[in-house]
Amino acid sequence: MRKSGIFRCLAAALALTALCGCSGAENEPSAAYQNVAMGSAVSVQVYGGEAAAARAAAEDAYDAVQALDVQVLSKNASSSELYRLNHTDAAALPAKVSGELFDVLQRTKEIYSASGGRASLASGALTQIWGMDTNEFRVPASSEIERALLLCSDDTVSLDEAACTVSFLPGQVLNLGSVGKGAGCDKAAAVLQEAVEAGFLRGGVVSVGGSVATVGTWTEDGEPWRVGVRDPFGGANVYFAALTVGETYISTSGSYEKQFTENGKTYHHILDLTTGYPAKTDLVSVTVTARTGLESDALSTLCFLLGEQAAQPVLESFGAEALFVYADKTVSASAGLSGAVELLDTAYTFREAA
Repeated sequence: MRKSGIFRCLAAALALTALCGCSGAENEPSAAYQNVAMGSAVSVQVYGGEAAAARAAAEDAYDAVQALDVQVLSKNASSSELYRLNHTDAAALPAKVSGELFDVLQRTKEIYSASGGRASLASGALTQIWGMDTNEFRVPASSEIERALLLCSDDTVSLDEAACTVSFLPGQVLNLGSVGKGAGCDKAAAVLQEAVEAGFLRGGVVSVGGSVATVGTWTEDGEPWRVGVRDPFGGANVYFAALTVGETYISTSGSYEKQFTENGKTYHHILDLTTGYPAKTDLVSVTVTARTGLESDALSTLCFLLGEQAAQPVLESFGAEALFVYADKTVSASAGLSGAVELLDTAYTFREAA
C-alpha cells in the first residue's frame, strides 16, 4: 500500500472517514457532496466517470439517506413512519407498516436478541428520560429509570411478517437511533452500486456519522480503501488507526460520541438496559465491519455493551469483525480484521493475546 500523499477527511464530525493517498489527478474524486441528515454529517465521494453524472450520483446517495430518515426511521420527525407508529393509539394496534420499516425493525430486534437484555428495539422509554433523543440531557431519578425499564423489553414487541404489522405495549417507544446511520449507508450504497454497475462510476464512499460504506474501488488499479477510525481522545478530525478494506460497511460506537456532565460526573449515551444507566466498561469505542450497514451499526453498539469476550460469538454468527479500543489506549482486533489494522498514533498499542 502506498503511504505517500495526503490524508483526506470527508467531514470533521465523522467518526470514520476515507483516507486516500493521492497519487495523481486520475485518483481524485470525480465529485463530492456534504450535508446533514439523521442529526449527523453526511459525506459522499465518488470516483471515476464524467463530472456531471458523478455529482448527480453523489447527491442521489445523500438524498436516499435523507429520505430514509424523514420518511421512515426518525423517532422525532412527525413526517416519519416510525414517529406515526410510536404515536398510534393502542386500540389501533397491531398497525400495518411498510416493508421497508418492517425489515429494519425485524433485523434490529434479531440482532439485539443476542444482547442478554442490554439493548432492545424498544429502548425509547429510557433514552427519552435521559434526553438522549433531543440532546436535552439529564440524569433521571432512579424511580423514573425503574418505570422506564419496564417498557424496554422486546418480548412485548410483536412483528407479524406475513401481515407486515407491528404491535407493542402502551407506553413502549420503538427507537432505531442505534441502527439508523448504518441503514442510511445501506440506502446510499445501493445508489452508488447501481451507478457503478451502469458504468457511470468506478466507486464511492459514503459516511453517515459513525458509519461508512465503501463501494467499488477508488483507483483504476483497484487499490483497496483505507478508512480512518477516529481517536476517542482526540478531536473530531483526528484518526488513530486506518483499516484497509474492500467493499464493506463499517460503524463505530464510542462513549465519546455524546456525553454530558451533571454534578461533576460525566455520562455517555450508550445505555445498558439491564441497569438503566450508561454502560460501565473499560472500552471507549468499538468499530465493526459487517455485511450490511445496519448490522455494522447495531453490532458496534452491541459489542460495546457486551465487551470483547462476550461479543466474539455474536460477531461470528453475523460474519462480522471488530476493533476494540480500551481506555488505556490498547486495541484488540478480531482474527479476520487484525491484518487490516494500521495504528497511526504511537500512543496506541495492540493488546497482548490472552
